[in-house]
Amino acid sequence: MPDLDLTFAQIPLGTHQAVWDLRVLLFKGAARIRRNLVMEAINEGKCGNIIEERVPFVLRLHEVFNVFFAKGSSVHTIINNLEVLWRFYIWIDNNSMPITIETAIDTFKDWTEYLLARVKNEKNISSRTAYKEASKMAKLIAKALDIQGPHPGKNILLSTRMRLPPKKKKVLSTKDSREKLAETFEFGNTLTKVCNSLDVQTIRGKLPINIEINEKKSLIIACGLRTPDKDSSKVRSKNDIKKFEKARRPLLDSENVLESYKRSPLINFRIESELLIFIAQTGMNLTQATGLEKESYRWKSDGDSFEVFRVYKGRRGGEAIFRCFNSYREHLQRYLVWLDDIGFSSFDNRLFPHLARSIIPSKDFRRRFINSKEIFKRNDLTFFSPQELRNTRINWLLRHTRDVDLTADLMGHTKEVLLRNYEKPQHQIAGIEIVQFHNAIDTNFPSPGPGVCVDLSHQPETMNEFPKSAPKPDCISPEGCLFCTKHRDVMTSDYCWKLASHAYIKKLETNLYKPSEEYQVHPAYSVINIIFQKLNAISESSKVRAIWVKDANDSVRAGRYHPNWDGYIQLLEVMV
Repeated sequence: MPDLDLTFAQIPLGTHQAVWDLRVLLFKGAARIRRNLVMEAINEGKCGNIIEERVPFVLRLHEVFNVFFAKGSSVHTIINNLEVLWRFYIWIDNNSMPITIETAIDTFKDWTEYLLARVKNEKNISSRTAYKEASKMAKLIAKALDIQGPHPGKNILLSTRMRLPPKKKKVLSTKDSREKLAETFEFGNTLTKVCNSLDVQTIRGKLPINIEINEKKSLIIACGLRTPDKDSSKVRSKNDIKKFEKARRPLLDSENVLESYKRSPLINFRIESELLIFIAQTGMNLTQATGLEKESYRWKSDGDSFEVFRVYKGRRGGEAIFRCFNSYREHLQRYLVWLDDIGFSSFDNRLFPHLARSIIPSKDFRRRFINSKEIFKRNDLTFFSPQELRNTRINWLLRHTRDVDLTADLMGHTKEVLLRNYEKPQHQIAGIEIVQFHNAIDTNFPSPGPGVCVDLSHQPETMNEFPKSAPKPDCISPEGCLFCTKHRDVMTSDYCWKLASHAYIKKLETNLYKPSEEYQVHPAYSVINIIFQKLNAISESSKVRAIWVKDANDSVRAGRYHPNWDGYIQLLEVMV
């Protein structure tokens, strides 16, 4: 094997993690082997000889990743790209595809066809996942080949059939929004009860741990017990009784709580609960929060309502500000005291450490909340991930402040990122915004006739195709309003009743009319025609409005007229 160093010393490793070594990609089939075993397999010759044609392209890929580190890219982002690269080479090895500087793009195109086949035929990945994989790999190839241009990776991707699927945002109804908010508040209450209950004395005490959430619900933490709810009275033999008591006994004063494997789930559960509360309070993302050290923050008064929490944020220029409520400061101080009492502060200075049995995780260990999710699942409780908590916080702020700029500033995002990735449409808010929009551009005023007017200046405009016999708009007669371009219908059952009654008045007027040589057609006929046109249009627009029109016509036929016209109709009926 050539004397090449294609590893990445910038990636921190725990005691049970293997290095990322791009030399693996120089051997056919090596990418499929676990990274902690692959170098041994290569040295034993199980992966064959090195493929010399791959060396130049792999060297360029190594340079690309070193540039990522030099630019300060997130370690998690770089690892995600390495994982995609490994999957790309596994497919190459499985299909005996060439991968050199000259063939990289063509091989990439074939790989995208494989991803599309998985989406459409095998259906084991989503179209969005496939696009993200292809997009990451296209960018790596473009940088490795030093392709110039504003978006070289995107240009490579556009040469394939892979396209970004439309992102469908779930629209929340008022009921759904309230239910989710209530579940989030209940989740926060549960986390608070967990943090207040799991003090040092309780963690060292008898197992299992039972935390009362409310009058109807309790949370049981088994701590490795197979039957945590087993009754001691049902244990018969002396040997079983001894095992039962030993598994559940409290720790002795001489025993270190951090060295007890049955207590580590309790400790991690308390820390993860504190971490989730912290994220919900400050809006900080998970990667930043888990990387905080106890000396890396400071408090500063910012009025009566908030405290300012300042931490540098790599993705955003300058210093990001994270605020939380005043009452949280006391909660955090209690947690810091608990860290000292439990013994963490003597060897781990992180604000949210992780206790791993016989394993020392890396500094950039990715918190997955496996322990907390399992506890919530066993107790039939809803668990909210850090991302869901941030989404709920952002949408709650958007609904209550109606200020995108303020919300973006509070959450440490740009306005564009906030609207694109976090905002969720909500029926109630959308309805309010639609009404505000129409009120701004189409202001309504009372009119002499049925409906409303949008012109306060009283300057009527005759509609197109104006009938010769129709009354002209003059902002005085009710009939003239029906032929004005500034007249607006009102979609209510009362409006339909008013129109039907108005048409009946005009019908009575025509019965009293005696045509002259000059005016053969009474203007009322034009009014009746346009009223029927409006009623027909309203009836055809929806089933509910059709019922309005039918009820209005039935009421007029039954002699029940709209109050605006009832008196006039009774007088005309006497005259007729």
